[in-house]
Amino acid sequence: MSQLQGPDYPQPLAPPAADTVCLLHPLKAQNLDIKRIEAKYEEERAKRLRSDGIAQFQSAKGSFSRFKDDIGRVPITRESVTRETKTLIVGGGFGGVITAVKLKEQGIHDFVMLDKASGFGGTWYWNQYPGVYCDVESYVYLPFLEETGYLPTTRFASGPEILEHIGRVVEKWDLASNAYLQTQITSMLWDGKISRWHIHTNRSDHFIAQFVVMATGTLHEPQLPGIPGIDEFERPLFHLGRWDYSVTGGDSKGDMTKLANKTVGIIGTGASGVSVIPMLAESSGKLLVFQRTPATVAFRENWKTDHDLLSNLKPGWQRDQMDTLASVLEGSMSDVEVTALEGLDVLAIRGLFQEAKKAGVEVKPEEIPELMKLANIRLMERLRKLVDETVEDKSTAEKLKPWYSFMCKRPVFNNDYLATFNRPNVKLIDTDGKGVSYLTKRGVMANGQEHEVDVLVLATGFEFYLASDYEHRTGIKIVGSSGKTLDDEWREDGPKTLFGIHLRGFPNLFNVGAVQSGVGVTWTHTTYVAGEHIAEVIASVLKKGRFEVIEPTEDAAADWGNQIKEGGEMKINFHRTCTPSYYNAEGKPEQYSARWGTYPKGMTEWTRILKDWREEGNMKGIEKQ
Repeated sequence: MSQLQGPDYPQPLAPPAADTVCLLHPLKAQNLDIKRIEAKYEEERAKRLRSDGIAQFQSAKGSFSRFKDDIGRVPITRESVTRETKTLIVGGGFGGVITAVKLKEQGIHDFVMLDKASGFGGTWYWNQYPGVYCDVESYVYLPFLEETGYLPTTRFASGPEILEHIGRVVEKWDLASNAYLQTQITSMLWDGKISRWHIHTNRSDHFIAQFVVMATGTLHEPQLPGIPGIDEFERPLFHLGRWDYSVTGGDSKGDMTKLANKTVGIIGTGASGVSVIPMLAESSGKLLVFQRTPATVAFRENWKTDHDLLSNLKPGWQRDQMDTLASVLEGSMSDVEVTALEGLDVLAIRGLFQEAKKAGVEVKPEEIPELMKLANIRLMERLRKLVDETVEDKSTAEKLKPWYSFMCKRPVFNNDYLATFNRPNVKLIDTDGKGVSYLTKRGVMANGQEHEVDVLVLATGFEFYLASDYEHRTGIKIVGSSGKTLDDEWREDGPKTLFGIHLRGFPNLFNVGAVQSGVGVTWTHTTYVAGEHIAEVIASVLKKGRFEVIEPTEDAAADWGNQIKEGGEMKINFHRTCTPSYYNAEGKPEQYSARWGTYPKGMTEWTRILKDWREEGNMKGIEKQ
């Protein structure tokens, strides 16, 4: 069991048991019509396909820039800065903070951190809407628990607790003294004559750095629906990622008293929308939920942490938890049990393998893909049954059922969402895959009818598309050694990296991100591994002193890209069958090179490769100057 598991923990939606007959014919035994289910998947997918793909959304730029304003911030006044530094870190979220700590652990204190926000936290700084919480176990998500001596109060931490803990880390390592906040980088230019990066900001700052770490993160740039009328809407309107408590009252715990006698509309039922909808339902006079595609929703068990456990935990327990979780969810058929929600699909297939082993049934390698597909369908059938068991109105229940494969959209874990539709003040307005048509001065036009609202919330997601232009997403123009921008270099054939960290054509530039990197259940694991690697490499270069510029060779980047492409093509093939979402570029996964994918063999192998590479000591695949 997880070392931090509650004593009476019932695994929510645990993998179903499988006997020998069910293992060999798992769906036939349950009288499930596979062809009918797959036909339904395709029918629902086709309803939602659009020729414009991700272009259906618009950015919070120009006349819409107000939707990404830092609401309620206190302006920081300072003079422009011109200074040299060994390392510059872009971003004050998990990636930036973890890398900064790892640099200090290597004895490197000459670095600066830049972030456009008014505080540290990245995604958690920007997303402070009611009900915000992490859907990954806090014991493996919150960084540096051992080092700070802190244990989260519950299994799944709330947004405020996460933000508070980031502040704890910042204070312990005195990162604020290295930071310039409310500072947006506008350009980065490599100067081959002096082997340094020139970094310019919107405050007329000029930093000169030997190394740059890009930790710009995701899920913080609001994405707006590309529908007419946003500018004409006359009532309070804001994006969920920039929650306006001056309109709603209350705080992240709810109690939005200003909504008591009002009709509130919310567009979007993705992960963030699912979190906030129950809170809005409790506070609003009436709540209208506009849905294009139902979410995949499961229950979660959120116990309080037994803080006496801290004294019994062995040193290194948090990293061990991360490694174990990654190993199990990447297909390890060990007997180790973990409490992992996003791994329901993997745990379902793992359950079948375990039962096969007990029954003495051998599963042949060629049978695994079909078995995985069947396990996926069984899991989704159970989730659709959960809707029937929870939602009282049968018509509403049908509209809330997700008809697509597990992991086509981000799964959501919330105990209150489905039951919210039993409340008399909540109405689901399902658009049958079409989405809302436009906004009027006073409401939302959907299904040919105007729905008047007093307040409208956009839960329409964030600019997450990894393959979209970097400058567009971040506002930073990066020019490498060839004079080309990062976007130009990557546009045709995709990213050119080694390990997803070192960038070909961009010397001394490191990336902490998902592209071509190892990615697992918890983003913290990726940033730990990447941050350690970057800090050790920088320390090695500074210590050796024989060279000061490093960049992956063309062959090394090509070889790594080919490994990514292999797995990326498999992922693209899967996502071709999926309903549109940010996972598949809104139904157009093939428009991007397969080299935009993540490392296909998972976190465990990626971690091992990086560790072995550093231990070899010769920086294989790296050009040195």
